[in-house]
Amino acid sequence: MTRRDRLAAALLAAALVIVLEQLRGHADWGPSEGVYALTSRLLLEHGDLYGGLVASQPPWVYLFGAGALSIHDSLDALRLACGLAQVLTGMLAGEAVWRLTANRLAAVAAVPLVVLTPWAVHQHGLLLPEQLGAPLLLGAALLAARPATARWAGVLAGLAVFAKLPFALPAALLIAASPARGTGARWAAGTIAAQAVAFTVVFGTGFWSQIVRAQVQAGDGLEFQLGSWAQASWNLLPLAVFAVVALLLRGRASERALLLTLGAAAAGTLATTITIVKPGTGLNVLVPSEPLLATLALAGVAWALRSPLRIRAAVAAGMLGLLMLAQSASLLLDPTNPRPFHRPASSTAGWKVGRTRDEVDRLVALAERCPRRSVYGGPQLVAFLARRRVPADQPDVFIVSRAAMHGAVFERLQADGPRCP
Repeated sequence: MTRRDRLAAALLAAALVIVLEQLRGHADWGPSEGVYALTSRLLLEHGDLYGGLVASQPPWVYLFGAGALSIHDSLDALRLACGLAQVLTGMLAGEAVWRLTANRLAAVAAVPLVVLTPWAVHQHGLLLPEQLGAPLLLGAALLAARPATARWAGVLAGLAVFAKLPFALPAALLIAASPARGTGARWAAGTIAAQAVAFTVVFGTGFWSQIVRAQVQAGDGLEFQLGSWAQASWNLLPLAVFAVVALLLRGRASERALLLTLGAAAAGTLATTITIVKPGTGLNVLVPSEPLLATLALAGVAWALRSPLRIRAAVAAGMLGLLMLAQSASLLLDPTNPRPFHRPASSTAGWKVGRTRDEVDRLVALAERCPRRSVYGGPQLVAFLARRRVPADQPDVFIVSRAAMHGAVFERLQADGPRCP
C-alpha cells in the first residue's frame, strides 16, 4: 500500500465522518455522551474531577473531551475529535490488512469500512471510552506482533486499561499472544503503574473510590439480557463469519503473529460483552470489537477469493457485506425504527435513536428560555448544548443515584433548584 493509497483512504474516511455528522445532526443516541461531555466541560472549568465532581470512568475519556473543548467549546468539536479517532482506527485497520494479506484493495477498503460498520455508525462521533479503546487496542495488536515494537504495544495496552477498566482483558490477551510477550507485559505493567501513581497524585484517592467502589455499588445485581446478546450477535454476524474464515486460512497470513494478536484482541473485546449483565452498561461495548473483526474479515475475504471456492466466497462476502451496510444505512434512513439494524423476530426496535435532531433542537430552545438561576433537570446532552447548569453540578445522575457512597451528593442533587423544566 503506497503513501498515496493511505492518503486517499484517510481522506475518504474523513469525508464519511463529516457526511455522517451532517446527516445525524445533534440527535441523541445515548445518555452517556451528554454525561461525558458535561463532565469534560466542568473539568475544564473547575478541575475537581473525582472530588466534588463525581465521575464513573478513568480519566482519559474526560481529558480527551476537555482537550477537544479547549479548542472549541461545542458538541461539533467533540464529535469531530471522536470522528477523527474513528479515522485513525480505520488507518490502523488498513495497515493490519496490508501486513496480513499484501492485498492493496483490501487494505484501502478497510479504512472507510471501519467508519461504516453498524455500531460505528450507531455511536458515530460520541464521546465514549470505547471510542478511545478502539485505536489503542488495535494499535497495540499491530505493535505486539513484532518483537522490535512489543514495548510500544505494552504502552498502548496499558493506556487502554485507563480508558476503561474492562479493557484489561483484551490488553492482556493480545500481549499474551505476542512473540515478545515478556517485553510487552513489562511495558504494559509499567505503563499501568505509572498512570496509577500519576492519577492518584493528581486526583487523590477519590479517583479509585469512584471508578471501582462506586461502580461495584451501582452495578449491584445482574440483568441477564438475552435480547442484548442476540442483538450483538446479529450486528456482528457479517464480520464474524469471515473473521472465522481468516482463522481457518491462517496459513496464508503474511504475518502469522499479527493474526494471533488481532484474534486475541478481538476475543478479549467480545468477552467484555459479559459486562452488559451489569445495570447501566449498554451495547456500546461492541465499538472496539468491530474494527478488529473487520480487519480479520477483510483478510478472510482476500484469502478466500484466492481459494478454489472463490466464487462461493465472493457470493457470501457480497451478501454479508450488503447486510452489514443495510444495517448501517437503516440507522440514517429511519433512526426511529432502524431495520435491519435491529435484529429480526423482535417486536420492538430497540437501540433506536433516543431523540431525533429535531426533538433535541426543540428541547434546547426550551432550555435556553429557562430562567438563568434555575437548574436544568432534562437530558444531559440538552444541558450541554443549551449551556445550562445541571442539579448539584453532577452530570452522572446514574452513578450518583445508584452508588451508596454518593448518598450525600444525591441528596444535594435532589434538593437543588429551582428547576426548569
